[in-house]
Amino acid sequence: MNMHDLEDLTLLLVRDADEPEMWMDRWAVSYPTVALVQVSRTQSIVDWQAAVQTAFAGIHGRQVAAVAHGAGVSALLAWLYQADILAQKRLCNLILVSPLLQAFPDDAVHTLQRARCPCRAALVVGESGDYPLEWAQEKARLWQARLLVSPHQGRLNGNLGGWQWGMKLMQEMLLSG
Repeated sequence: MNMHDLEDLTLLLVRDADEPEMWMDRWAVSYPTVALVQVSRTQSIVDWQAAVQTAFAGIHGRQVAAVAHGAGVSALLAWLYQADILAQKRLCNLILVSPLLQAFPDDAVHTLQRARCPCRAALVVGESGDYPLEWAQEKARLWQARLLVSPHQGRLNGNLGGWQWGMKLMQEMLLSG
């Protein structure tokens, strides 16, 4: 990605509304152009798709980097499954952080099993996540994402400040394209 493209970049943050204040909130105020959507694990796949679509439709830039956490991972994947090719082409990278096992409902068309990442993508989990590493490896393969283990413990929603490790990952992904 060249410098002109970076100037036209919007950061789409898909936040788990059930989580307390976290690093994603700091990212929301640290980047020049941000679209933030909050979703809950209790919402349906259709609700997730609508919420992310509304946020995405409000983005006027040509390039979008998306970062999702917790239930936000499921919401972003659900939206990706039904997003048209023009929307998918605007995505330059995705970071999926600490997905929730409890937020992977199945539906009639198996949306979350059929979703694929159309661009560079990373699935990031903590050193001691809430699920087996084999589960994360399988999901990374399924979604066509690179699995990365953050040096931080747990679900990556704790006191991480601005989560510099994740910020550096995003910058590396943007500059490698």
